[in-house]
Amino acid sequence: MKDYQRERYNAAALTLSKKLERRNFVAIICQNLTAAKNQALELIDQDKSVGFGGSITVEQSGIIDELYQRNQKMIDREKTSSAEERHQVMKQALTADYFLTSINGVTEDGELVNIDSVGNRVAALTFGPDKVLAFVSMRKVYGNLATTLEMVRKNTAPLNAHRLGLEKTPCIKKGNCGDCLQSECICNTIAVTRRSMSKERIIVFLIIDEIGL
Repeated sequence: MKDYQRERYNAAALTLSKKLERRNFVAIICQNLTAAKNQALELIDQDKSVGFGGSITVEQSGIIDELYQRNQKMIDREKTSSAEERHQVMKQALTADYFLTSINGVTEDGELVNIDSVGNRVAALTFGPDKVLAFVSMRKVYGNLATTLEMVRKNTAPLNAHRLGLEKTPCIKKGNCGDCLQSECICNTIAVTRRSMSKERIIVFLIIDEIGL
């Protein structure tokens, strides 16, 4: 990343952090994903449980492996052996002490925008876990709510569909959201978290580096 671009992201992150805090979120500015991971590890009590949803950013951070290494109680759907068990573990994650996730898009005014297939990730963000630790790159700060929704649907959703091999969706065939009702639709739930009812429950790590989908 060019120095001037990093400077711009840092200035924007400082402004955005104040708007997030006005909405009862905690905002922590981190220069890279490793710094965000280390900050998150410091916030997680070692005797508490941790759940997480599907997130490339969380996986890339390495935080899951480090939590296992310190014998954290993990609620991990990837450790299941059947679809039924996986579903039950995903439900259990909604009762975790901490939940790790990423954010698909943020408005310049501090609203969090997420799109979900199963709905477990947005469910945890909305209600359940005592603390939500959310990673997001500053390149996912798009503008007003309408623009952010459009960018998440047209950019993030098709990339996720490609990642998961969902070949029947219009976003795979045309590279753009088709507002589909396909069985493989990845956009079943679109959630806007405009404010956290519980103060400081949702901690947003604003990452200067360009990461994630």
